Amino acid sequence: MEIRNSVITGEKGLFTTKEYKKNQLIYVLTGDIYDNPTRETIHIGNNKHIYDKYGIYINHSFNPNIKIDGCNVIALSDIDINEELFFNYNDSEINMAVPFYINNIHVCGKKSSNNVKV
Repeated sequence: MEIRNSVITGEKGLFTTKEYKKNQLIYVLTGDIYDNPTRETIHIGNNKHIYDKYGIYINHSFNPNIKIDGCNVIALSDIDINEELFFNYNDSEINMAVPFYINNIHVCGKKSSNNVKV
């Protein structure tokens, strides 16, 4: 794994250094676990949000190439070397500490509404 600047988001992102096949385990999240979400944590279970040194650089996409399953980061499709990793925050997060909009779609987690911004 390698942290680099993302040409898609303009922020830092997490990139692969090897290939992965669909449904393959890419990475296991480790780190401090909190009861409540923060801007940089990932939801891993009931009232469990992990701060992982690589996970904090995984950006959101409505067309993700990975999913979060507990602490496991799993490939949703074949992933090439140097590909940026993305997951859909609305599919994985329950509540987000810092929700945002992309193309008028609210990225806020499962429990919040995904209504279009008016």
